[in-house]
Amino acid sequence: MIKHWSKEHKKVYSRILLGSIGCVVITLLITSTILYMNFTSIALKQVYRSDSNSLNQIKTQLSTMTETVTSLSSQIYYDSAVSKLLYYADLNIYDVIFAQQQLDNYRASLPFIESIYVYNAKSNQFYISSNNSRSGIQPKSELDDDGILDLFMKFKEHRPFQPIPRTYNIGSVQTTPVSSYTYLCYSVIDDNKDLNTAVVVNISASWLGLRMDQSGKEISENNTFIINQDGILYSSSDKQEMLTDISDKTYIQKIIHDTSESTYFVDTVDGVKSLITFTTPDSLGWKYVRITPYSNITQEINELRYRILFICIGILLLGLLISLTLSHSVYRPFDKVIRKFKTLETERRNHQHILKQDFLRNTILGRETNNAEVLQQKLHYFNSELMVNNKSLIVLIRIDQFPTVLEKYKEDIKLLKYAIMNICTEISSPIFQVEAIDMGDDSLLLLLNFHDPLYITERDSLIEMAELMQLSITKHLKLSITITFSPVKESIEQCILVYKQVLEASYHRLFKGYGSILFSVDIMNLKTKEYMFPVHKEKQFIESLMSGNAEKARSIYIDIVGEISEYSFTVVQLVVSHLALTVNNVLRTLKKNNAILTLPEFDTTFLLPNHVETIEEINTPYFKIFEEISEKIEEKRNTKQEELIRKVHQIIERDYSNSNLCINSIADELSMSPIYLSRLYKQLTTKALPDIISEMRLNKAKELLKTSECTIVDIAEKTGFTSSSYFYRLFKNSTGITPSDYRKKRDPLQFCAASEKK
Repeated sequence: MIKHWSKEHKKVYSRILLGSIGCVVITLLITSTILYMNFTSIALKQVYRSDSNSLNQIKTQLSTMTETVTSLSSQIYYDSAVSKLLYYADLNIYDVIFAQQQLDNYRASLPFIESIYVYNAKSNQFYISSNNSRSGIQPKSELDDDGILDLFMKFKEHRPFQPIPRTYNIGSVQTTPVSSYTYLCYSVIDDNKDLNTAVVVNISASWLGLRMDQSGKEISENNTFIINQDGILYSSSDKQEMLTDISDKTYIQKIIHDTSESTYFVDTVDGVKSLITFTTPDSLGWKYVRITPYSNITQEINELRYRILFICIGILLLGLLISLTLSHSVYRPFDKVIRKFKTLETERRNHQHILKQDFLRNTILGRETNNAEVLQQKLHYFNSELMVNNKSLIVLIRIDQFPTVLEKYKEDIKLLKYAIMNICTEISSPIFQVEAIDMGDDSLLLLLNFHDPLYITERDSLIEMAELMQLSITKHLKLSITITFSPVKESIEQCILVYKQVLEASYHRLFKGYGSILFSVDIMNLKTKEYMFPVHKEKQFIESLMSGNAEKARSIYIDIVGEISEYSFTVVQLVVSHLALTVNNVLRTLKKNNAILTLPEFDTTFLLPNHVETIEEINTPYFKIFEEISEKIEEKRNTKQEELIRKVHQIIERDYSNSNLCINSIADELSMSPIYLSRLYKQLTTKALPDIISEMRLNKAKELLKTSECTIVDIAEKTGFTSSSYFYRLFKNSTGITPSDYRKKRDPLQFCAASEKK
């Protein structure tokens, strides 16, 4: 009995097990079918949106091209030089050449112009500017473009300044087929049937075709073209020529008779199942069409379907094998299926998050431009609750000491940023709808959308929110952040426009320091202030460096840099770069004049302040080079050459009153070459030896002027000057006053009396 029940139990259990496996397989097949259908629908919509945006861009380009050509045609028509070609039957060769050059300039100004015709009915001549050998004058009877004459005969059928698609042959000997869009600008007198004057601008159809090919470069097999309301092809392609009648095709008939807005449908094109996207007619009645092979869209989805099918078969076989061997582990196939689905779901969710981040980042950076309606659709697609037309603001968050943070967390930096975004989102969500965006490097951005459009946010409440964010991040993540607010804008589109201002404002962390809270409005107001670089301080700065006075150079540098904290970031960049150039010039001068070959190199990799975080990071390299320059100059002063300088000064001190004292006499006494002595002295002191002799004599003369009653002539002779007039001139150049006035200054009352007497 037990054995019987045991066999029956196994039989029933096997049936239940097989039934369960069958249900699982059926469920998987149904689920995969539903997923396949949904994925296919989503893929079609995504491709449609992409194709629709691309076609609208082409439509906009054609409209822009029409406006440009209209403006150009009018400009040509009313050009004083070209008007002679239009109205005068007899022209001298100089007027024709000048006018032809003007036409060539107009044609060269726009890359899509194939040729420009100027027609004069009085002379029955065409003046042509073309990008080939056709340029010049062609009589109407010998014109190689026969199509334009037919167009002139039917000119009333076409509105001025509207593109007229046409194909024609050019060339008198060997004809070349050309497809273009022709724009007419003409004049008719007394409403007659013939044109009196006309300006014709031919736009190369291949140029527009190239734009259409570039706009569809994501799927190389797609086909983009333009048709009119009758199904006539108004663009050229590799498959068909312009003006080909394709109205007999089924899918073209659907497009012609569809009066709804831009849409799409699936149909067979040339034996290939394809997605057909088209737009509403533009002002010319043209429709823009794109055909994308259906297989390209669903290729990856089909692969996923077969993959899931193979998984189902594997699970079925595995379940049968396990039921025959280990009935108690029947749960394993189910567990594997569940894990597989969870993995697929996680991958899909992560992929969606990456796409959403890329879309928001590209939108903020201006890499992707969408109108309000399209932007709102994409936000809804990514399950964002932001409303484009609600009041909004952006908050730029920058991680302080980012190089250190990056070194510490390395591969976990993205996870750290994600934690920061979660904390900031949670704090701001009671008042705003929030989207957090990783902007790369040390930057994160919050796009805040007001729940209540009538809610007014005060600056104090924003500061309070920012401080709470900083406190929470410091507490949980042990990090410091700098926060910059944009002004409140009426829509998200307006917020996007001020991102660059917010980014520039965040660079003022240089002066405000870590953990600062900035408002871009305050920083942008600094741009109105005019900055004047302190040239006099720069001169003092150079003199301090040249003399090796590091403390004074540092003090002057701090004064200059301290002033720029209240100016725009552009001023900061220019001043820091200018000071770096000044330091390098000083280094070169010291090497040249002092032969100090071991002076350090000034590393200017910090010159871009947006690569540093605080002003100390900029100041440190400067202070270091100041000290190094001072040390090198001090070392130079302590070398053996000091003894030579001391001897030279002793000779000058001893013989300054001797009018024969000069470089030659000093060199003879020291047994040196005069040229070598002069060069060596200048290298060691940065001053010329004759200047030192003159300086010594002038100083002695000043002492005699103050302490003696000798005449100026006697003083000049006692101090070694060979001429009193030379002494007078040199003294005045050095002190700014004459020797007599200098002597009077020793007695102020006497000097004043002498001045009044004068």
